[in-house]
Amino acid sequence: MKTYDVIIIGGGAAGSATALHLCSQGARVCILEPSNFTQHRVGETIPPDANVLLKELEVWNSFLADAHLQCYGSHALWGADTLGHNDFITSPHGCGWHLDRSRFDRMLLAEAGAKGASIVRQPASNIQFSGDQVTSIDLADGSSISADMFVDATGRKTLLSRRLGIKRDFTDRQVTLYARFDCPTEDLGHSTWLEAVHYGWWYAAAVPGEQVVVALGTRPEVAKSLQLSKASRWASALSASKVIAPKLAKAKFRPDSLGVTASQSYRVNRATGKNWLAVGDAASAFDPLSSAGIYKALLTARLAAKAIAAPSRVKGLETYQQQLDNDYEQYLVHRQEMYEQEDRWPNAFFWKSMRGVDSVHGDRVVA
Repeated sequence: MKTYDVIIIGGGAAGSATALHLCSQGARVCILEPSNFTQHRVGETIPPDANVLLKELEVWNSFLADAHLQCYGSHALWGADTLGHNDFITSPHGCGWHLDRSRFDRMLLAEAGAKGASIVRQPASNIQFSGDQVTSIDLADGSSISADMFVDATGRKTLLSRRLGIKRDFTDRQVTLYARFDCPTEDLGHSTWLEAVHYGWWYAAAVPGEQVVVALGTRPEVAKSLQLSKASRWASALSASKVIAPKLAKAKFRPDSLGVTASQSYRVNRATGKNWLAVGDAASAFDPLSSAGIYKALLTARLAAKAIAAPSRVKGLETYQQQLDNDYEQYLVHRQEMYEQEDRWPNAFFWKSMRGVDSVHGDRVVA
């Protein structure tokens, strides 16, 4: 059985960034990542603060070479019938970015490999435990690997904590229905566009390749009632938007790109154990409205590496858990403030539900 200092399950942004930090400290790291990131993933916007973390990882030049699109701010029809603006001109860290997400994830994984991480292109077929301690991971080819420390970077799958029977505490229920358009990127400019409607909110952003990503955040009950999983119904709803639809006048809708993903806010009951921890969305997930998913992945990777390398790992893991808890509590305050700003449809199901906090029992949500 081959052994490492750290095994990371998942080679997305959180997993690769954790590996980069650990490799810079001389750790022997293995990343399990079977995919080539060819499937579209929601989450393509990062704020200026992410620039600091990318430079810290020493991947800034590789990031710039991938020619992502600069983002100078956002325009939002939210809480009023007039368009509001927020720009990054006062940020000391420069502009934000609209990413080619697949390219971004591949770059981070390649950088981790170049810095010494072993990349295993296989999934974990089974995870072996003894109490709260991970002992080894069985791979698809029949072999097994082990380590002193294990990291769950499997995103919303929360593979490792689920295997341990750890539940998630959900704050809300939300889904995102997203699709792509072929469109001259200058039609949307270097901005993110956001528009609240009575059944949810629309988001649009130009991404590399003369394409635009458009997403609708809503409750699953609303999506089912309005049959929004049908491309024709989704496109019809979008065409009635006041701000985003006119921006897509020259765009060509790609019906085959329509997809749906869970986007509820949650945190796992416990993100650390005797010799493991969770990073990124495997630890907690934020509303995509916050555009903080990738930034949070990079930030928790930094904190996780610090916890793993701490002189006292027990204290390091305790500190890490407390940091995650504090960050989630602060996020809940900001999330509540954001949804309470929109009061134009006080009796609409979506807004009533998102302004409240659902009662949660494990993985079962009771509205």
